[in-house]
Amino acid sequence: MSLETTIADIAARLRQGKFPNEQAISQGIVLRVLQELGWDTWDTTVVWPEYKTGEGRADFALCHPPSKPAIFVEVKQPGRAEEAVRQALEYAFHAGVPFVVLTDGRTWSFYLPAEQGSYEDRRVYKLDLFERPAEEAGETLHRYLDRARVESGEALETARKEYRSRNRRSQARAAIPEAWRELVQKGDELLVDLLASAVESKAGVRPDGDDVAEFLAGLGKPMVIEATRGTMSQQTSLVSARPVSQRPPGESSRSGRLILLGKAHNYHNAKDAMVIVFRELAKADPSFLERCSQHPDAQGRKRRYIARTAEELYPERPDLRDCREALPGGWMVATNLNNVLKKTLIRLAAEVAGLTFGRDVVVEF
Repeated sequence: MSLETTIADIAARLRQGKFPNEQAISQGIVLRVLQELGWDTWDTTVVWPEYKTGEGRADFALCHPPSKPAIFVEVKQPGRAEEAVRQALEYAFHAGVPFVVLTDGRTWSFYLPAEQGSYEDRRVYKLDLFERPAEEAGETLHRYLDRARVESGEALETARKEYRSRNRRSQARAAIPEAWRELVQKGDELLVDLLASAVESKAGVRPDGDDVAEFLAGLGKPMVIEATRGTMSQQTSLVSARPVSQRPPGESSRSGRLILLGKAHNYHNAKDAMVIVFRELAKADPSFLERCSQHPDAQGRKRRYIARTAEELYPERPDLRDCREALPGGWMVATNLNNVLKKTLIRLAAEVAGLTFGRDVVVEF
């Protein structure tokens, strides 16, 4: 099996939540990728697990010559890789290891710990297996982690050249439009809150989160602008914009019909539709909600949307902890979400279940 085929298979399994913890990622992803890149994963003097440093233990040390670490690989559970940057770089710096890889299976970040600046400044490149074609992802992993290139010193030299390259800024600049599109189409909570706060400052009235999220999601589409006079002042208006196709004049109902695997379910609002999808799919697969909870889209910047405790759903907002719905197996889903984000979670559920959104799972809102 080629590296590209392996990466495509790993990405598909990641989308279905098949790697729920660090051990699964280490065995099912990291060691598999290293094997494809020429490393003898059975030889623990070459691929050394739990390598002890003065500061702790690195998950893997890739050694050349045997028993002498050239690269540290640190593995974290899905969505938690960024939390381990400081730890990983300090392990490497104190051990004199010049290159660090930090991964949660989906993302692979490559660092030069001896460079200047913040921890973020020392990152050479971040690879996301969901965002890059398997062929391109394979080229990146080969560039930094191929055993022959590591042993010859080419991998490290390439990383250092790329770190100092003037092209880094232009590459990041070129990716801004696509990153923006994804944030607004998923109903990113922080983005919605920032815009809502700005509107409140200008209009004196805070807009509904759904209005803000739908405005953002509809950027670039034909719009109808609806002005509603605010209650705080006769001179102040709250403006919300929604795609014409989503809300005809005078229509405010969120009720509709959900089609799930050919079966129709009526719902009163977006929350009902989301809960129906999670409950119905969980009935057929006891591991479904666990896998959903590990999906990156099920985790906000400061909280989780699917969890076993209300504290995980609203860690900084005790006043909102009743805004949840129970799901099978002791799980629960947050409901204080904008409707664009609720649809994102429905898409997530379909993906984890191996279904096609828009065909196997259809919602009207």
